Amino acid sequence: MVNMRDPLPIAVVLAVKRLDHAKSRLAGALPSDEQRRSLVTAMLGDTLEAVREAGVAQAAIVTPDPAVHVAVREHGVRVLDEPEEAGAAPRRSPLNAALAHAIAAVSPTAALIAALQADLAALDALTLAEVLDEAAAAIAGGTPAAFVADRSGEGTALLVVRAQHPVEPRFGARSASAHRAAGAVELDPGRLRWARLRTDVDTPADLAAAVELGVGRRTGAALRASRHSGEPNRPADRTASDR
Repeated sequence: MVNMRDPLPIAVVLAVKRLDHAKSRLAGALPSDEQRRSLVTAMLGDTLEAVREAGVAQAAIVTPDPAVHVAVREHGVRVLDEPEEAGAAPRRSPLNAALAHAIAAVSPTAALIAALQADLAALDALTLAEVLDEAAAAIAGGTPAAFVADRSGEGTALLVVRAQHPVEPRFGARSASAHRAAGAVELDPGRLRWARLRTDVDTPADLAAAVELGVGRRTGAALRASRHSGEPNRPADRTASDR
């Protein structure tokens, strides 16, 4: 990892839904299921590439979709089937149940675990490494967990917890407040840095924001292949100026 202050092993975990009918809120920019499925797969690939290039010790994905297993094979990540609780969701949302399952699976071989959104089309390795460095320093200072809010300030882009006795993930609506209430420290609460990490893609506006920052090569290729003429399909080159 780049400039880690404390060389603790860290793992990244992600949860991915079924690709069928993925990202329906993007229908205004990408009308067909196939276009959106291709974009989701591409964004996941670009996110995993940033994770690998940041020097993360290990990564794991939880998914119920065999197609995701195939899509991530080139990245060498561990793939876990979605737990039964994630489907029934009696206590937690499917997303949080899946992330908790992944955290438990990697905890024997990691000191810190980062739960990361899987649709970070503009994420780069330098940004991720810098954030993980600051999260590790905060946790070494005594806080039980650290998180980065999304670009709206209401959601969560990244949550870093201790492998032993981790704070339970609370992703979803108003998750930033939920993570604060659970004792996690917010990194850069003024949201002045790390735009590439904060920009998860759920809506056409999110996609346009990611394109403005500069998307990864897979996402750029998927957008070009969609053959739309709108602004979201003219991906910009990445720069490091907005980290």
